[in-house]
Amino acid sequence: MYDKEIYNRTEYLRKRINQFLHQLTGNQTSYYDALTQEELINLKMALSDVNNVLTLRTTLSFTIWLCNFFNLTAIEKLAIHNNINKTKPNTNGYDIEINDRLKIVAEIKCIVPINEGSYYGAAQRNAILDDAIKLKTGKKVIKNTTDFIKIIGLIDLGKKTDQAIEKLIKPSSAVRTEDKNRILRHEIVHQLTVIEESMKKDDLTTNRIYIKKI
Repeated sequence: MYDKEIYNRTEYLRKRINQFLHQLTGNQTSYYDALTQEELINLKMALSDVNNVLTLRTTLSFTIWLCNFFNLTAIEKLAIHNNINKTKPNTNGYDIEINDRLKIVAEIKCIVPINEGSYYGAAQRNAILDDAIKLKTGKKVIKNTTDFIKIIGLIDLGKKTDQAIEKLIKPSSAVRTEDKNRILRHEIVHQLTVIEESMKKDDLTTNRIYIKKI
């Protein structure tokens, strides 16, 4: 019989930080012990931009798919890219609106299923569904989206994302609540459809909110 290993917060954090920075730098220094408080604060501030980088990359990847899927012109592609690059970073997502030749409105969400799992947490699920509601009812720039193709782009992490989306779009059998937001989220789930690889642009209609994995 042996003693169960006792959790040690200091050793856990030391291991996590050192493993990450060792992989990044190739240097086996104990960064946990070497970094000063000021350096840790600077590191935290730098790492806060990682979400912005992920959102930007996801947005650019979505734009490539969007341009190819809808056969956008070179001028339309350039306009979208220029608009993305002049917009301040946002960790929550990014809006794409095309309302000239084509009526398309999209929201990009860089949301990762919680705890390395296969489902979106309550706050994540609500954020996605609230965006779907806004795509349906209108946004700040586009007040009336009735005639627009509506798309939510979600970062694709493979099987985990597939499982998370499957649970997201599965309607609840019954919702017993008088909360207006919860009722709206329950209703919008019925209008969500995943864009499959076999689908063409003519398969998309304005009365659905589509999810595209990126």
